[in-house]
Amino acid sequence: MPSIQIRGKMPDLPESLPPIFRLRVPRVNERALLNLAHRFKLKGREQAGSISRDASSFTYSEGSFDLTLHRASGAFRFKDRNRWQVDHRSNVEFSDEEAIKLARSQLRRYKLLPKKSKVLRVSRLHVATAGPERRIQDHRVIDVAVCFQPIVRGLPVDGPGGKLMVYLDHEGKLTCLDHISRRVGPVYRKVIQLHSPEHAVDQARRAWETRGIERVEISEVRFCYYELGWNEEQRYLQPAYYILATLISANERIRTGDIHVTPAAVNAIGRLVPPLPRRVAQKPRK
Repeated sequence: MPSIQIRGKMPDLPESLPPIFRLRVPRVNERALLNLAHRFKLKGREQAGSISRDASSFTYSEGSFDLTLHRASGAFRFKDRNRWQVDHRSNVEFSDEEAIKLARSQLRRYKLLPKKSKVLRVSRLHVATAGPERRIQDHRVIDVAVCFQPIVRGLPVDGPGGKLMVYLDHEGKLTCLDHISRRVGPVYRKVIQLHSPEHAVDQARRAWETRGIERVEISEVRFCYYELGWNEEQRYLQPAYYILATLISANERIRTGDIHVTPAAVNAIGRLVPPLPRRVAQKPRK
């Protein structure tokens, strides 16, 4: 059984039990893609651009803009290929507070700002050069990203989804927007009781034991609603424990980040995380 050290405190649970919601089925087809293009002030016509398709998404391209809509989740990315994370010898000088204000303004402009949300993080893309002496020169920030996290019934939505990421250039203009936030429908089921955070840690311990892990450091245990990512179907939004941990090898030389998610509701529905794909046995070479 792995040795577990918990560095962060356990989450406080709400007084009222958060329900399980049904998620609305995303509308994902070429018409929905073009309607979304209109929202971003594009012409949204095949005569003005082009549509490409693959197994997981549709993409509408017009000029330097790409709008990709994912089939399984309804999540989308709108980006300017000429400006997103491209170094034009510029430098972002405004503060995190200014970046947050500008990002909120962009989401309001496109009517994408959730009714309730919080800022999860602000990150910056740094560039620099180094000469023969390996001295860092010309250090600049060419991009700032503000990540918003929707709030549902007082709980943050966490996981691969539950995120609105706004990327801004040195002028505070939008260069890319990632929207991975499913539409929440009506309450599907009331939660009758919650597992304790300690129960979630015990479930994680068992999972790590089956993987042969000997030592674990848990940095944080979050209580949240859990949302899947770009290319995964999801029918329900359920409360969960989201455990951030570091797996440590026996000789302590290898440290690997890990996330374990477990349902918080005693009467949860199905699995929160899809099972890992089965390994396909390779035939021996002749």
